[in-house]
Amino acid sequence: MSPIISEILKIKVAPTFQLDSPAFERLRDAVVKGGVKEQYYGMSMDDPDKLLWVIHWPGDESTAEYKGPQWESFRESVKALDVNSAPASWYLPFDDADKVRPALTAPICELCYVHITSPKSLVADSLHKTFTDCYFAEGFDGGYWATALNDEKMNYYYLGWSTRELHKAYSKTELFAVEIDKLIPHMDSGEADFMKFTQQLS
Repeated sequence: MSPIISEILKIKVAPTFQLDSPAFERLRDAVVKGGVKEQYYGMSMDDPDKLLWVIHWPGDESTAEYKGPQWESFRESVKALDVNSAPASWYLPFDDADKVRPALTAPICELCYVHITSPKSLVADSLHKTFTDCYFAEGFDGGYWATALNDEKMNYYYLGWSTRELHKAYSKTELFAVEIDKLIPHMDSGEADFMKFTQQLS
């Protein structure tokens, strides 16, 4: 197994932004030079000005923030791509990229989070079961979840779906609500983005 730090970047881009823009291509090339073998990018289906970029940095928790050549220059370029100069970023550790690849390569990828206010030990079972219950849903293609290294209260889920409609149908079931209802008193925010990712391997 090859451990990774999967970075989720959310970037608010200008309405004129294109995924094939030279500026974004240069950024993707930069992470390849930094040792990245796998990255994904796409626009949020519900917010056409939101770019989501998932970068699988090689390494484990000791390399949570990759410090490769021209690191600060790279981060400044990412910042410049955001219209507010404030891209959001989370680092999610996985012992192998295989765990989240089914979600990232699915017809529909859902990236959603639960930001808790209580100690994780109080809600650990519900945090995990809200993921494993998805396997009972029609159209679920796999994925996994992790707690962010740069925010111990942020829990991110990588979920793959065959269609958006099948996810919507599952979200209306009693099974979906069971763990969510348990988590609500212990969280202050949660959100989901849906997209069709482009995979870039190197």
